[in-house]
Amino acid sequence: MKIEPGRNVGSSAPAGKAGKAAAPGFAPAMEAPQRAAAATPTGAVTSLDAILALQGAEDPMQRRARQRRRGAEALDTLEELEKGLLLGRAPGVLKAKLEALQGRSEKTGDDGLDAVLHEIDVRLAVEAAKLERISGKV
Repeated sequence: MKIEPGRNVGSSAPAGKAGKAAAPGFAPAMEAPQRAAAATPTGAVTSLDAILALQGAEDPMQRRARQRRRGAEALDTLEELEKGLLLGRAPGVLKAKLEALQGRSEKTGDDGLDAVLHEIDVRLAVEAAKLERISGKV
């Protein structure tokens, strides 16, 4: 189909003949057509928002497991730092790793686990500050 600009699109039958072409036994109402009401949004958008919110809701067990892994990784990093300091070397990579682990804390809903993770975060901050002081950046 070729589309040409400048052509008007209109009905094929004149407006006056539309009522005469009705099938036998069918009589269209002769009243003036009523104005259509403005379209109102349906509940589909609201339900879509609810579905997206549910998908974004995280299972508390997943959050706890993720924070336990973060805590274990932080303790491993602190142990690696301790070994490095005992051997007389403290790599700068560990400082960045300590700071990255420190910034990923979130509440788990378990008061005991949250308290332990807070203690680990405090230790991470202290050790990162010590490494910064050792490196002479302060």
